[in-house]
Amino acid sequence: MLSSGDISQLLVVGVPDNSDLSHLGELCPGGVVLFGRNAGKPDEMRELTRRIDEMVTRNGAPKPLISIDQEGGRVQRLTDDFTRIPPMRELAQEGANAVAAMAKRVARELCDVGIHVNFAPVCDVPLHADDTVIGHRAFGIDARVVADFAAEYVRAAQLTVMCVAKHFPGHGNVGTDSHFGLPVDSSSRCEMNAQFLPFRSCIEANVGGIMIAHISLPNVDETRSPASLSKKIVTEILRDELKFDGLVFTDDLDMKALPQNDAGAIAVRALNAGCDQLLFCHNIEKAFIAREEILRAIENRVLDMGQIEASLTRVRVAKQQRNVL
Repeated sequence: MLSSGDISQLLVVGVPDNSDLSHLGELCPGGVVLFGRNAGKPDEMRELTRRIDEMVTRNGAPKPLISIDQEGGRVQRLTDDFTRIPPMRELAQEGANAVAAMAKRVARELCDVGIHVNFAPVCDVPLHADDTVIGHRAFGIDARVVADFAAEYVRAAQLTVMCVAKHFPGHGNVGTDSHFGLPVDSSSRCEMNAQFLPFRSCIEANVGGIMIAHISLPNVDETRSPASLSKKIVTEILRDELKFDGLVFTDDLDMKALPQNDAGAIAVRALNAGCDQLLFCHNIEKAFIAREEILRAIENRVLDMGQIEASLTRVRVAKQQRNVL
């Protein structure tokens, strides 16, 4: 039977703005995600990641994968004495060599301060007239252009840190921000194939992780479930059809695109869909609730033991590849 410590390896949690790490020693999560609220100069970040490792491992738990969104443009968490990263649309105009050079530089800076995972590159293709979420975070407005640059980014950066391509199956054809509501994309399955192109290219470039969006595609999954909770999208399409076997991360489960009154049920649905890493970026109490509900779901055979063990294996392999274990 799996223990609570095992289940903690499936959870990724944030650090509060006061840098209180006491919850990490109790939860011992498999991952920790940092935000602008945690940002400092390089020496301060090295000290923070050292303290995170120390707190998580003090009772014998494995070190966590430490992650961040260091895309560039308006999504760059570390700025003080770190390289200024332009929006990817702007960088792409300078060509593939410029994209690769920046990817390498950013990866080296993150690795140097003890961060193992960058939630980049953005693989979304901004198509919707009311899009306010993606915009210039994308390399372009053509799926093939985005695919070429995203793969270039992955090949350059992933020698040093794990890249996580986002936000599968594509967040560019909606006008709703999933932080505040559930976006609905009415594209047909055939139309979605174009949005899959950048993710296919990243998979061919051996990307280590893919992040799943909270976006409903009723013409792809008739249940209308958010992609992050959809077995059709995560397992049947991403795993089985696109042949991705790396780590699948949910987007932040605290977003208002999802019901916020039952963190445990949401966590079980995400794992059942095929996700490996569940992000609770702002509310640590929800991560504790999720852990207990996951254990109950395994005991009651709501979750398949083999599937959970496969997720734990992927987490362990990712840590080995990043020299965390």
